[in-house]
Amino acid sequence: MEVKRYAARKVLLKKGVLLRNAVVQVAEDGTILSIANITDEEAAKEGLPIHDGYLCAGFINAHTHSELAFLDGLFLPGGSMAAFLRQIDALRLQFDEEQIRTAQARGYETFAKEGIVAYADISNDASTAYFKKNERFRSITFVEMFGVNSKLGEEAYEVGKKVLKEFKEQGVTAYMTPHATYSVSATLWELMRSQLERAPIFSLHYAETAQEINFLKNNAGAIYDLFHRDWKRKVEAYNMKEMEKCLEYYGAEHKHILLVHGVALTSFMVAFIRSAAPEATIVPCPESNLFIEGRLADYDMLRASNIRIAVGTDSLSSSPSLSILKQLQVINTYYPHIPVEELLVWATQNGAEACMFDGLGVLEANIRPGLNLIKMPNVESNSLQGATVQPLADLKGFSNL
Repeated sequence: MEVKRYAARKVLLKKGVLLRNAVVQVAEDGTILSIANITDEEAAKEGLPIHDGYLCAGFINAHTHSELAFLDGLFLPGGSMAAFLRQIDALRLQFDEEQIRTAQARGYETFAKEGIVAYADISNDASTAYFKKNERFRSITFVEMFGVNSKLGEEAYEVGKKVLKEFKEQGVTAYMTPHATYSVSATLWELMRSQLERAPIFSLHYAETAQEINFLKNNAGAIYDLFHRDWKRKVEAYNMKEMEKCLEYYGAEHKHILLVHGVALTSFMVAFIRSAAPEATIVPCPESNLFIEGRLADYDMLRASNIRIAVGTDSLSSSPSLSILKQLQVINTYYPHIPVEELLVWATQNGAEACMFDGLGVLEANIRPGLNLIKMPNVESNSLQGATVQPLADLKGFSNL
């Protein structure tokens, strides 16, 4: 059995545990065999380079839409959620199956090159089952439901059941999930109830924009106008109080709830979430948040609340990349005081815990969590600018990238 050894100035084991000048020994199937300190003298004697940077577990992408890779570069940034929804509605381009599958394959290649070993994926159809049934990653698929009134909700639910069945027939781990606070009617929430009660986890776009909060609190604003005035659709979505009761209900059921984006969250809202749904995780997608809303989540407030934070990329329709490192670099630019190792925990252990990926997210002996080298020009600077990720091992063994 082939064994490789990699050393770095900092090795992130798990939350709060960081080894300096350490070596990780990996078996050819990706299993971590041992982790130990090493001196410069010992490394030199063994001909083992100690890299400037971090060794950490493989990245977890806690929110993405892999099926939408074919929409890369088609949307304009800015204008907030209503403007983005208008662009989606106006898109009338036709793509054949080969174009879609080729774009999806490029997306999966990017995941591997960027050191991602597992991901939580939003799906509106079963086109990605082709990849997922034989992939090198761990994944969880959320079949996304939206329908703003009873009629549209009932139609969506019937389609969703068929898509969910397709995934499960292919052996893909998949669950039904609501899309967003403003796009799911009370009827659709009730139709999904049995699905959500059986599932251990679901995802929800939550507090992505200020427009969404205006919609929830006041039944007004740009999103409300878009549905009512422009699209002539009757809206029967929950208001803020009803949405909070929904979170409370599923929180009491100990569901892992991925609340995606969280840009418009306040400290009061986060305090409520922590109390009502202890297993909830906030999953910002920094590049997408800048693209759509023009600002990031309030990371200082989220950190102060002690709520779990993970990291997603969103889709190529709203994000210029599928790189987790680039998401961390954005946060690092705007919040340079947050320690790099904390950012890496969000992208590894927190993501694994949020998505219920056991055996991933931490470096320890006898598991296969993947292994990434985050090369940094100056590892003591707390700056990720100029950093690169080199995947050294994934869930199947040594990386051949």
